Amino acid sequence: MVASQSEYIESVDELRSLLRQARVDGRYGIDLEFIREKSYYPKLALIQISVGSTYKLLDPLSEMDLKPLLETVSDPAIVKIVHAGGQDMEILELESGVTPANVFDTQIAAAFLGLGLQPAYSATCERILGKFVQKGESWTNWLKRPLSSSQEAYALDDVRHLIPLHDALTKSLEEENRLSWALAEMEKYSLKETYHPPLDLRLKKVKKAGSLDPKGLAILGPLFEWRESEAGRQDRPRRRILSDELLVELARRAPGDRNSLSGLRGIDPRDVKRYGDGILKAISRGRSIPNSEIPEIKRRRRLEPAEEAALELATSALRALCRAERIAPPLVGNQGDVEDLVRARINKDPYIDSLKLLSGWRGELFGQRLLRFLSGDSALRIDPRSGYPNLDEG
Repeated sequence: MVASQSEYIESVDELRSLLRQARVDGRYGIDLEFIREKSYYPKLALIQISVGSTYKLLDPLSEMDLKPLLETVSDPAIVKIVHAGGQDMEILELESGVTPANVFDTQIAAAFLGLGLQPAYSATCERILGKFVQKGESWTNWLKRPLSSSQEAYALDDVRHLIPLHDALTKSLEEENRLSWALAEMEKYSLKETYHPPLDLRLKKVKKAGSLDPKGLAILGPLFEWRESEAGRQDRPRRRILSDELLVELARRAPGDRNSLSGLRGIDPRDVKRYGDGILKAISRGRSIPNSEIPEIKRRRRLEPAEEAALELATSALRALCRAERIAPPLVGNQGDVEDLVRARINKDPYIDSLKLLSGWRGELFGQRLLRFLSGDSALRIDPRSGYPNLDEG
């Protein structure tokens, strides 16, 4: 299929008209093309929208006013249908300044129907709709103008099947009584902390941050915030300012002057010249945090051999149950989540019900069954009818 100029939204009035129809329908499909490898902020390059059987391209590099579209981002009366929409919604949240509402992710929905953890759009269309979607422009430069007809056609295909997928996936999930589970998983898109997580969660993603002691972590916080500010100011990737590894080493050694900073292995003299004052001020702020305000790192005791065996069996049981239920194990939880459950049960933790594996649909489908398994009230066996492993509670 070849896109034509008529498939572009040419005016704000046309955009408003399309979105009025979306309000009547209560939904639209959306996909974004962007480039973010060389900048701090993603560069929005193209917007694709589907409303009913209408598929349109919107060029954000033109002088088109995007306000009518951005006003719908937080509208709970309109379903925004995406596939693997994490980065798309992050950009829409950034552009609109509001938290998205009522997002339906077809990738998450498909994961609850046995298509794996992160099924590709093409695979989802083929399995659910029997439609083949050609891929071939994934690594294109979407910021270059003019776009080729093949680029435009590829972009339109990315929204062409979103509305039919929404219908088919919703129907299948309802038939299997899993719609509420999938929608609960999609609620993350409507949480402000998804787009603006607290500092302690962001620090956990810094490579090797776990090797720091409490004082080092206290210094890492201001250093991390300084790097974010500097990367945003220059609109450059974080790693181009300072790598995670160097950030952690700075927090560990906490140099107090330029001479000490210059002597640190791995730091470029040019970075000392450019960023020295900012780095030293951040370190000073971290050092000034009173000991009473530095959170204590609680070290877990090592599991006993019998407890390790229970963890191994419970992890295997969870994987087996996931396969039997046709849900990708990583969507449910990882070994760390199983370990939390094992430890909480051993320690008779009064807050055990708040654990990830015992909350919501995970608790309903897996967590409670794992507890019974750990208590010896059920056994893992192969179901002769399905051929899948299952917990026999007879």
